[in-house]
Amino acid sequence: MIRRIAVMFLLFTTCTPIFGGPKEDALAAYQKFFEAFTTDNHDQLAALFAPDALFYGTGSTEVVTTPDDIRQYFVRALTGKRGTVKATPFTQTALVLSDSIVAISGKWQSERTLDGKMVTAGPSRNTVVMQRRGNQWLIVQFHNSPTPKPKPPAAQPADTQAR
Repeated sequence: MIRRIAVMFLLFTTCTPIFGGPKEDALAAYQKFFEAFTTDNHDQLAALFAPDALFYGTGSTEVVTTPDDIRQYFVRALTGKRGTVKATPFTQTALVLSDSIVAISGKWQSERTLDGKMVTAGPSRNTVVMQRRGNQWLIVQFHNSPTPKPKPPAAQPADTQAR
């Protein structure tokens, strides 16, 4: 009997489940955006956003504020003959604002086949705010824009004095 209790104690102490914190949970939920981006399932992609989300897509001229308009953005942006699509997030930095709100900033790029050629869009810079509502993390703020090209180094003045 003591042996059985010892074995059960050992199992409970070595098999403790590990739960992620808000940062890990929000990053995992946001990863679903990149997975859904590669499909033509606009409903699945739009479902990642809260009903009251604020959305600035790369091609948005104004902030988008309704679920249907967010869905329509992706319908326009992602429908058509695009062949294989790949979405690659690069470094992402997360800032935990509370147990239920996490801001994430980073860069990513998409690659798709267009007229038989692989076309890369990006890298783009992206900032989202994720909020846990109930047991689900949703995007409540989204901004995506092209990364500006670095400025060339300033020309150094030539030494015009004879030495």
